[in-house]
Order: sequence, then C-alpha cells, then structure tokens
Amino acid sequence: MDKLTLPIATLISCSLLFAEESTSAKSSDAAQEKSPWEFSATTSAAYYPETEHHRGATHFSGFSSPYDGVEVVVEFDAAYSLPFLRGNDEFTADNHVTFNMGLEISPVTIAPIAQITVSPIAFLELAIGGTAGTGWNTFGLFQGMAKYSAIEPEYKDLTPFAHWYLYGWASACLMFDLAALWEGDWHHVVATATYKAGYQKLTGTEADVWIWRTTDGLASGWVYEQEYFVGYQMPLKLSMIGIGATLSGHYKSSDYGNYSSNYKGDFMTIDIWSMAEIALSKKDKLYVLLDFESRRSFHEKYKDIEHEPLMTYSGREWIFYMLGIQWKHVF
Repeated sequence: MDKLTLPIATLISCSLLFAEESTSAKSSDAAQEKSPWEFSATTSAAYYPETEHHRGATHFSGFSSPYDGVEVVVEFDAAYSLPFLRGNDEFTADNHVTFNMGLEISPVTIAPIAQITVSPIAFLELAIGGTAGTGWNTFGLFQGMAKYSAIEPEYKDLTPFAHWYLYGWASACLMFDLAALWEGDWHHVVATATYKAGYQKLTGTEADVWIWRTTDGLASGWVYEQEYFVGYQMPLKLSMIGIGATLSGHYKSSDYGNYSSNYKGDFMTIDIWSMAEIALSKKDKLYVLLDFESRRSFHEKYKDIEHEPLMTYSGREWIFYMLGIQWKHVF
C-alpha cells in the first residue's frame, strides 16, 4: 500500500457548499432561525488493489493483485456559524464565519483539528486551519508515525505522544453554479477550484523522510494542493455526480535533504477521480469515489517502500488507486 489517506473529505468540501447555499437562498429567514451549531460524524473507508511498480518512463500499470489494503477513519466535528459582513444583495446576503473543532481517529493515529472558514462573498470561501496528531504501530504491521533510516534501510517507529505530526494550512475555494444565472432544479451545473497551501512537520526527529498514518515518503516543508471539480446536482437520491482532479506536492525538492535529487522531492502527484453523492436522508449523505493516481516511476527495478527514497526517479506511473466511500451523519 503506497499511502493510507482519504482525499474524499477535502475533494468534496466545496461541492457541499452548493447544497447549503441553495437552501439558504430559497429562504434566508429560515436560515437565520436555524441553530448556529452543527454536530456531525464522518466515517471514511477506502479499498486499495495492489499494483506492482514497473520501471521506466511515464506509463500505465494494471492490477497485480485484487487486494493491497483497506483504510477506515472516523472524524467527529462541532461547527459554530455566525453571520459575517452580510449585505442586502444576493452576493453577500448569506456571508458567514464558521468555527470548526474536530477529532480524527484511525487505527494508528489520533489528531484534533481546528479550522475557521469565512465567506466574504457567495462564490468564495477562505479557510485557515491546523492539526496536531500522534501515532503508533498496530500489530507490528501498520505504522502510524515513523522516521526513515537509510542504513538498514527501514522506517523506525516513533514514540506516541513524544512526537507529533503538525500541519497548518490556508485555502481558498471558488464556486460556480449555473442555476445562479438560469434558475431551475435541473440547472445545477456546478464547478469548484480550490488552492490550499500549508506547512507540515514531524517533531523530535532530524530524519528527512518519514511516515504519517502509514503514508510513506513524506517530508517536512511547505506543501500545496490544487483541486478542480465539475459536477451536476440533481433533485434526486443520487443528488450529485462529477469528475475532478487533485494536484499536490512540495514547493521545494530540497525538503527531502540527501534524497532530493534522485527521488525528485518536488514531484507532483496527480489524482483523476469521479464522485457520486447520494442523499440517504436529511441528515445522512453517502459519497462514492473512484480514484486514478500517478506516482513516481523509477530507473531501477523496484524493491519495496524502504528502498524507494534511495532510488532514481524516471517518470510517472498511472494506476487505479482506490475505491473510497464516505458517510456523513449530522446529529
């Protein structure tokens, strides 16, 4: 398994705003009477097939085994929203600021999360947030937090609560809904564009490369994430379908220290994904994601993740990465 992480919550975060905006736009008075608090639980799971690495220039690789692993993550959130710089026109009538506190739990990590989101105008949301988590080894198989040593080579477990994964970020999300120009329940062709920049670090170690939540090949430094989504929203149980792309990586290759040159520290991972949103009830939504991803291809014959930072980048390898689902329940 190359990494154990779920992009779903981030990928659909802006698209969720369309449903919230359409509701408030139809009845702003009702929106004002709504409780400013929202409590929710989000359960995310992913299934990963196994795809062997093939060396050489850019190429596509098929399955080598139907199973490489699964992931389950649960997040509990409490959000408090207040009116903010509201005006009388349609672009500012629903302006708000939301304070969010959450706790993310996986079998190998625990991490509290805090975020503040501001909507200065109907088609834009700005956010700033951070998390500080710690991890452990489960059954000697799954590493939540570890540092890389090239001598063996291997990833060595770090002591939980003595070491911390820190990540702070700021983001901006632009949104467009065709129904704003052409009213109608069947006219919701929606689009989002998000840019997220942040800094990540693993404390208490001088290692250039490390693991967080079983995701290997990470490094401390400034990172970015771009997300683009186009979808169609419908007044049905199948309430939205769409396709998107996520581009992520480090701004500087030097974040990987001695491995920067050969390993190509500033490699940009590209995910091409499709998403379906299913409205199970007023309080429950289910999201299904199919994700194709590009990862590093190497000049040498691939051995294992422990040798990967010592290998030489040669191109981009495209694979079917995962099938993911997410269930969000609002209390």
